[in-house]
Amino acid sequence: MMKSLIAVLLVAATAQGHFINGKAEAADWTATRMTKNAQSKQGIENPTVADIRCYQSRTAPEVVEVPAGATVHYVSTQQVNHPGPTQYYMAKVPAGQSAKTWDGSGAVWFKIYSSETPKVDNNKQLFWPGQSKS
Repeated sequence: MMKSLIAVLLVAATAQGHFINGKAEAADWTATRMTKNAQSKQGIENPTVADIRCYQSRTAPEVVEVPAGATVHYVSTQQVNHPGPTQYYMAKVPAGQSAKTWDGSGAVWFKIYSSETPKVDNNKQLFWPGQSKS
């Protein structure tokens, strides 16, 4: 079983997560790091800083093991109002380290999902698939 640190990166808005591990949904922030901007939902303005990784937060109280090929579901309690793509990344915890203490540094991140390309509606307005959804 591959141990993976689940890291969900939403550049414009950080969201709370719920995971279903063959059980009922976990409580907020159980297996997701609570970010320092959790209450304000203020996005990250500079994507080149370390905040893009874990937003300088403490580690999550639990670690979820995800077997290779498994489907990971993520629920956002924050409505996505920003126009633009939403991307999700994961990283494998390096050998000899723990997902509870690893800071997510290194060239170990890989994209697992990116939202579809934008569409144009009947009023000729551009919109992204995740825009105004929660």
